[in-house]
Amino acid sequence: MTCDRDRSLRGLRHLAVAAAALAAGACASPPSDGPRQYLDEKSAATVTVARESLVFARDRPELAVHARDYLTLVPIDVNRMGRHAVYFYGYVWSTIDKREAGAHDGIANFEIVADGRRIPLVPVNATPRELGLVEPPLRAPSASARLLIVRTDRETLALVADASELSAAELRDGLSESYVLWSGNPAELLALR
Repeated sequence: MTCDRDRSLRGLRHLAVAAAALAAGACASPPSDGPRQYLDEKSAATVTVARESLVFARDRPELAVHARDYLTLVPIDVNRMGRHAVYFYGYVWSTIDKREAGAHDGIANFEIVADGRRIPLVPVNATPRELGLVEPPLRAPSASARLLIVRTDRETLALVADASELSAAELRDGLSESYVLWSGNPAELLALR
């Protein structure tokens, strides 16, 4: 009787180990090649998020060694009952928390520069909730990051995706500061469907 019980316990242990290995394998499987899609249950919008964000950066050596300002953008499609709206959803942020330094004095505007063509990034005049984005499609990269949501279209996404030279610019108080493409693959923008 004891031998049967021991065999049963070993069998259950083997089964538990096999189940744990299968679960770990499922978690470790590579992500899909396409965009991520989710249902925002609070707004009933279906949100499609491009697989990869574009991150633009500019060095700020006057603030600190290795200090940088960033502009992170990811294209999203918000489908609300068959009505699609395409946005760049992103953040303006920095490696240095400049909230106390008065760094946001003056209004900053951004634009993407694709093969010399300037594409203004005009923020929408609506809250994320009003756009159907109760759940954010992209997590803020820092506590001091400022949200930036810009209406765009598929033609603009194609222009940015096909550009051989891509950068961004911050326009503040009549001055323009250039941001280089730090990470991201612009060709991934076309995968947003």
